Amino acid sequence: MKILYVSPRIPYPPKKGDQLRAYNQLKGLKSLGHEVHLISFGKEASIPYQLQQLCSEISVVPFSRIEALKNMMIGLLKAWPLQTSLYYSDELLQAIGQATSKNDYDIVHHQLVRLLPYQSSIKHLPNVIDFVDSISLNLKRSLKMKKSLANPFIRWEANNIHKMEQLASSRYDGGIFISEVDKNNVSMNRSTITTIANGVDLDYFSFQQQLTNENNLIFVGNMSYAPNREGVKYFIKHIYPLIKKQREDFTFYIVGRNPTKDLLRLCEEHENIIVTGEVDDVRKYLWNAKLFVCPLKSGAGLQNKVLEAMSSGIPVITTSIVNDPIKAREGQSIIVRDQDEEFAEAVVQLLSDGYQLNNIRHQARTFVEKNYQWGHLNAQLVEFYKKTIEHHGIKQNRSSQTQIKVEVTR
Repeated sequence: MKILYVSPRIPYPPKKGDQLRAYNQLKGLKSLGHEVHLISFGKEASIPYQLQQLCSEISVVPFSRIEALKNMMIGLLKAWPLQTSLYYSDELLQAIGQATSKNDYDIVHHQLVRLLPYQSSIKHLPNVIDFVDSISLNLKRSLKMKKSLANPFIRWEANNIHKMEQLASSRYDGGIFISEVDKNNVSMNRSTITTIANGVDLDYFSFQQQLTNENNLIFVGNMSYAPNREGVKYFIKHIYPLIKKQREDFTFYIVGRNPTKDLLRLCEEHENIIVTGEVDDVRKYLWNAKLFVCPLKSGAGLQNKVLEAMSSGIPVITTSIVNDPIKAREGQSIIVRDQDEEFAEAVVQLLSDGYQLNNIRHQARTFVEKNYQWGHLNAQLVEFYKKTIEHHGIKQNRSSQTQIKVEVTR
């Protein structure tokens, strides 16, 4: 197949969830023998070699903060959600139009709902949108976390994004969500909407045969992502003290880029909390941990960090919000606790129970191997493309037949 893949940002290096997903999809499509033309916002001089190896052609559209601010003002007048208005560009629209007029693509792939305004330029071709997660679900959950002066705007954005998600689900020939939880939030039962998860590089996040003897807890995540930041702060304020009451011989590592000043100040108030910031290789920290804690109370989509920890053989304690999309068996391949006291008790118990630790981590690796291999998931993506192309052809034939009937009637 010849595929036009449109992404709102260059998917390398894969530091964010949507970049990780796009990069691995491009790798998979290349390995399966398909030809991909990538169009994205970015700087042409900075096209990574790693992407050049995967794509037959890469078109980069410059995008500035000034343009983003201008678009935001125009979008507000149109009552567009911020997600959509910030990423609108006449240049990107022209690039897509030029590409589709010069090339015979089998299908067009848009990543994220913010690209919906560009769908009109590709509707003559089979087209799919990969929502990744449901942004409106993420925003709705964040409203429950804390009171803020920004909440009225967040509520407005969530409602508008939800409408945009529903509109996109009906306009594109096919739609993809990362999990059933995200898909169900948009309330779409159409056969043209499917779920395809993210995978894990099982070789890179290899299983550690022996857990460390150190009682190290770890959380990994980008701290500019609000659910990560708020989840860690909640853990430090409400769960960490409960653990300390029962045992003090542990260290909590917070690994990830962009730790905020308020998070750093909070960590300084407690002993045995280490904030690393961005690291070159997260595996060194994962493999030096006995437990991975993921106490998120908000967010949406699939938490890649949890799958990577499970793949590495690090037992995970988390919340229902995190595990519901993953669908790991509670008590077997993962521990799920939503109440503070129960979460703390699970940490204390597992630190003392080597047998259960080993049992969980082995089952976690098996679970990830069975359900989250990129090879299997990218094969699902290709099958979905084929189904969408067939559906588009049927739709076009029906449209032609209707047009003929109208002309005959006249």
